[in-house]
Amino acid sequence: MADFVEQSMLELPWYFQTATSDFSELGGFQKNIPNVIETPYFVNLLGCHNHGTSANDIKPFVPVIRKLEENTGRSFLSRIQRIKANLYPKRVDYPDDCYQIPHVDLWNHERGYPDAGEIFLYYADDSDGDTFFFNENFGASEYTVLKRSSPKKGKGILFDNSTVHASSPPRLNERRMTLNFVFTK
Repeated sequence: MADFVEQSMLELPWYFQTATSDFSELGGFQKNIPNVIETPYFVNLLGCHNHGTSANDIKPFVPVIRKLEENTGRSFLSRIQRIKANLYPKRVDYPDDCYQIPHVDLWNHERGYPDAGEIFLYYADDSDGDTFFFNENFGASEYTVLKRSSPKKGKGILFDNSTVHASSPPRLNERRMTLNFVFTK
């Protein structure tokens, strides 16, 4: 299954993004955070027509959700809010202890807090470029690292949407690919 998912991701159309997260509408929020170095990457919002894709594009990735359901004994497929494919290109100059903008995946702008939900981050290839998880809530002026997760093909991490996290690009491998599943509670 992991080989099939990786190949399916390589066949996706990719769309260039200048930054991994954008909270500019919140004013000075998330500016000048120590250890943050933002880099461009490529994305595909699967099943979203504004990226030229359709619901058929999620079919190769349904087995990942089924495996998550099997391992947890919980329902996820009926709770999909968003599936996003990410491709981070190699950055040999990226410092080891730095990361991109710490964020939550669903922020309720009207209420000013994360929406209730769960995130499943799936690593589609063997690479480097850790995912960082932080102790602080979203909106802190500084973050301390709670845990780092290294990419390993077929590995997945399930966490609450309120968990602040950040990616980092690979320095050794040509790319780092992830699937980001967002589920409602």
